[in-house]
Amino acid sequence: MKYLIALCLVVSAFAQAPKPCDSPPQWEAREIRQDYSRKFEEFRKLSYDETNRRVREVEEILLGSDKEYVDRLYLYNEAKNYSLNLKTRVCTVTALSRPFRHRGVFPGAKFDGIFNIGAVGVPGEVVAVQAFSANGTDGFYTGLVTYPSCYPVQNLFFSKENGFEHSDYFDLNIGIVDLNVFIPPQECIKAEEEMKKKKIMPVV
Repeated sequence: MKYLIALCLVVSAFAQAPKPCDSPPQWEAREIRQDYSRKFEEFRKLSYDETNRRVREVEEILLGSDKEYVDRLYLYNEAKNYSLNLKTRVCTVTALSRPFRHRGVFPGAKFDGIFNIGAVGVPGEVVAVQAFSANGTDGFYTGLVTYPSCYPVQNLFFSKENGFEHSDYFDLNIGIVDLNVFIPPQECIKAEEEMKKKKIMPVV
């Protein structure tokens, strides 16, 4: 929350009216995600493919003094979630019931303005961003993208189910370096094969 307050203190508004933009559909980045409702923090390596509705997250989860390391693959078109515990190498396969969540500009979002983050008037110390917000079917969504390129910087999401979630993106690169990142790990493929043999359906 301190980071969010600090961010609010260093922004200053441009005078011109903001215009809608389209965020890149495929990109990779580092992500810091904070869940204030459930009180945990995640550090992720993120691969995001909006075109084919799939997301790969390799994450370190901090919950109090405990740490977990998990490799997650979300395939929304197939309604499947593969979750590999990187310590035990045990994979669970579950059904995806939540809708695909856009990162960057949410479809139909209302643009709230263009701002400067950093020290205005100091060369190399300021970044222009656009703010947007939207009411999705699963909750309220707001965020920041760079101006004019529309690269994701920050997303804030609130829902009755999950509470308040905050994501910041760093070292973003456009495109997916290796599309094999969206193939389930071998442990997950084996786990799914065993489920099929036993005729077990993925649990929601």
